[in-house]
Amino acid sequence: MAKETSQANQFIHEQYIIFNLGDEEYAIPITIVEEIVKITNLIRVPQSKSYFAGIMDIRGKVVRMIDLAKRLNIKNVTESADRAIVINVSGKSIGVIVDKVSHVVHFPANQVDPPPPSVKGISSRYITGVGKKDNRFIILIDIEKILTVEEMTELATV
Repeated sequence: MAKETSQANQFIHEQYIIFNLGDEEYAIPITIVEEIVKITNLIRVPQSKSYFAGIMDIRGKVVRMIDLAKRLNIKNVTESADRAIVINVSGKSIGVIVDKVSHVVHFPANQVDPPPPSVKGISSRYITGVGKKDNRFIILIDIEKILTVEEMTELATV
């Protein structure tokens, strides 16, 4: 029984949710994902950082929304992104705005290569690896490193 539980835990930790920013596919571990939501009633906050899209009420909880493309300086993204992946970072819910969320994929360790120095201008410190699936390369992002401790603190005060 303990072996089955261990294998199930390993399988869950190898699950990633795939999303798009522009033409590129990215993935984050499903273990930090709380939910995927449609962006509605986004309230902009004046004089905030350019990547901070605003706040949104999700079932009575105020969630800070980050425009991931702006945070990572990714060009060629659609301006009509209407989906967000709500993740849990250090016990806080943060919404990450993306162009499109597609599906969940399983990446066993043998299908993940180490991160290159940079991908499309994204620093390797944000990348945990590159997954291979169906002749496509999917960039695995360490979303928890996207925002610094100072930025997380600043977001908490908004």
